Amino acid sequence: PFFVAFSANGMGVGLILWLHRTPSFVLMGMSLVCMLLSTFSWWRDLIREGDIGLHTRFVIKSFRDGVALFILSEVMFFFTFFWTFFHNALSPSCELGMRWPPPGIRTPNPSSTSLFETGLLISSGLFVTQAHKSMRLKDYDVGPFIGLVVTIVCGTVFFLVQLREYYWNSYTIADSVYGSVFYLLTGFHGMHVVVGTIWLTVSLVRLWRGEFSSQRHFGFEACIWYWHFVDVVWVALWCLVYVWFGGWLYMWWFKMWDGDVYTFKYPDAKPS
Repeated sequence: PFFVAFSANGMGVGLILWLHRTPSFVLMGMSLVCMLLSTFSWWRDLIREGDIGLHTRFVIKSFRDGVALFILSEVMFFFTFFWTFFHNALSPSCELGMRWPPPGIRTPNPSSTSLFETGLLISSGLFVTQAHKSMRLKDYDVGPFIGLVVTIVCGTVFFLVQLREYYWNSYTIADSVYGSVFYLLTGFHGMHVVVGTIWLTVSLVRLWRGEFSSQRHFGFEACIWYWHFVDVVWVALWCLVYVWFGGWLYMWWFKMWDGDVYTFKYPDAKPS
């Protein structure tokens, strides 16, 4: 814990120095290496303790509570970004032209790349759930391996497709508050997908080494909790950011009623 705290503080100071255009790459590099070595050693010791039977049901309960609190902290983390998004989308200021999306922002089509990404994550959630079910049924050969491999592939493809979407977007993180909040939400979610994919890969290696059983596999179960959290956040993000407040739902509603969206007749009205 001391070295983790020391390296986290060093990375924070290094980030502040970088923001003030006086970067210290030595401090950042040493802090990052110290963090990786400390966490690797910490998790290695936890796995060894579990293998020799030191994890009682009370210890497992503390693990469950810790993972639950960790996921709760992640929920509050994304809650702040959604709050910022709704604050600007529900009441656009005059600096935004009192419109949402702001003028000049061509939002991505929710039925294109983002819909494919949504299908990928929902499918991956089903596959990882099936892998967990197979493990509980003492199937250690086929079911868990197929489910984990397909889930890892879905997570990897999701991240690559998201990078492609970023490349072809017509706006950047500096284009009004829409660009800032959009890239913060989707970017941090993409980072969580990468972390979840790495966690799934570690679980696959541990499964290959025979470290899981039908009654003792909390490391894999916690990974599934985290992956389902990532799935739920993306579904909410796609429905709200891409479909509803991306302007596409209103355009569909406008065209459906030929401009009569407020029970008034606008024969010459056109969607903005």
